[in-house]
Amino acid sequence: MLIIIMGGGTYVAYTLNLLGPMMQMANAASNQAVEIGKEKLRAFLESNETVRQAIAMPSRQQGSGSISMDRLDSRGKKAQVDEDDDDI
Repeated sequence: MLIIIMGGGTYVAYTLNLLGPMMQMANAASNQAVEIGKEKLRAFLESNETVRQAIAMPSRQQGSGSISMDRLDSRGKKAQVDEDDDDI
């Protein structure tokens, strides 16, 4: 019964030319799920002292400022930094 319903749904999606967009949405959702999973795993590994010691990960210094962000233009490329635009 389930196979018949799935086959009918696939036939309707095929006749309406919706298989391509459905595949793209499924791919985007799976990529986003992987990214969220990586972030949650990273947060867990950073916050758990036992795991940090087991994998010899250095403790995170709060407010150290060792990570800097780059400015990007509208195309996602590094923007040219002008000497006058310093954020001091």
